[in-house]
Order: sequence, then C-alpha cells, then structure tokens
Amino acid sequence: MKKQLFLKKTAVAIMATAVMGSAFAAGQFESSMNLEKRIDRAAAATQSTVNKLAEETTDLSLEYRNTLQRVDQLRIYNAQLEKQIASQEKQIVDSVQEMESIDETEKGVLPLMEEMITTLDEFVQLDTPFNIDARQSRVENLYALMDDANVSVSEKYRKILEAYQIEMQYGNAVSVDTGKIDANGEVLEVEFLRVGRLTYVYLTLDGKSGAYWNKLERKWEVLPDEFLDSVNNAVKFSRGISQPVLFKVPVPVAEAAQ
Repeated sequence: MKKQLFLKKTAVAIMATAVMGSAFAAGQFESSMNLEKRIDRAAAATQSTVNKLAEETTDLSLEYRNTLQRVDQLRIYNAQLEKQIASQEKQIVDSVQEMESIDETEKGVLPLMEEMITTLDEFVQLDTPFNIDARQSRVENLYALMDDANVSVSEKYRKILEAYQIEMQYGNAVSVDTGKIDANGEVLEVEFLRVGRLTYVYLTLDGKSGAYWNKLERKWEVLPDEFLDSVNNAVKFSRGISQPVLFKVPVPVAEAAQ
C-alpha cells in the first residue's frame, strides 16, 4: 500500500517535473522570440540609421562637388574680371595721355584757328563786294563759334575750313543776281554779273547803262558802252535764256611799276 502511494507520488513528481520542464522550455522559447524581435527591431533601426547616413553622405558629396564647381566658376570669373580691369586701367592711362596730347594740340590749334578767321575776315573786306552780307555774316558766326564752349575744337575747325572752301568756290563760278545799288544817291534795281573773281559788273534792267567794280580803286566805274551788249548777252546766257556766246568784260589790271 505504501509502495503504491510512493509510486503515485513519484509519478506526480515526474509529471510536475515534465510540466515545469515544458513551462521552462516554453519560457525560453518565448524569450528567444522576444530577443529575436528586439534584434530585428534594432537591426531595422540600425539599417534606417545607415540609410539616413548614406543619404546624408550622398547629399554632402553632391554639395561638395557643386561647391567645387562654383569655386572653379568663380576662379574663371575672377580671372576674366582681372583681365577686364587691366584692360580698363590701360584705357584710362591711354585716355589720360591722349587728353594731355589734345590739350597740347589745342594750345597750338586754337590760336591758329583764330588767325584763320581773322585772315578770312580781312580777305572778305578787301575782296570784290559780291554777296557781301552773307559772307560777312559767315565770318561773324565763326567768331561766335570760337567762344562757344559747347562746340568741340574739331567742329570749329571743320566750320572754318568749310568757310574757306565756299570762298574758293566763288572764284570758279559765273553767277547772276538781281539786287539794288546806290548810284550817286539814286537807288537802282540792277542785275549783277560775276565772273569768278575776274570781274564784277552790273546792268540796269533796261540794259542801257551799267558799271564795273574797280578792284584797284575799290569803287564802281561807269561801264563803257562797248561792253553793254556783251555783258547783256552774258547775263542772258547765265540765266539760260540764250546759247553760249563769247563776251567781253572789263578787267582792271595794275599798272606796271615805272
């Protein structure tokens, strides 16, 4: 009887041990699962961190390359600026030298131009008095032009040369103009004939009288009758009324020195 009880107790102990062993094994399995889950989570977190660091590294690498590229561009840009600055500095030096040269040139040119205008003025006053108002006005404008600070030296010089060219052209042309003249206190309407600077005559509108400019005496002289028809034909030819003809005009000449 006792032996049977002992066996039962032993069986119970064995069963308890089995149950406890099963429980222990189950606990160990559950712990392993939890540990594996924690490891997986840690690995996932680590991988996420690694991925994030990789992305940041890639971004930094791209930014570094972009920075190097900008540095190269700035280096090239600075080199170009240095060349431009050097070129501008050279232009400034050249401009200063040119201005100094211009100043020296103007010191010699301005008095020369003043002298040219004075010479032209004297020439017009001593020349045959054709178109006298326009010619004197041109000279007066040149004097005023020289005092105008807003006009460049080159433009002043150009105007002076232009006036000289106009005076030169007068000597190569035949012209006819209608105007008025005071003849011994009587105002006459006449036709002026100018043959270059060779002769300057006028005829009354009826063609019956006239005069020629005596350059030696600087006064009008009565035109001899022998020239009236010839001068009249020259006037008609100059106006396109008649065909070309030979004509005679009086030409005063200086007497030979005795």
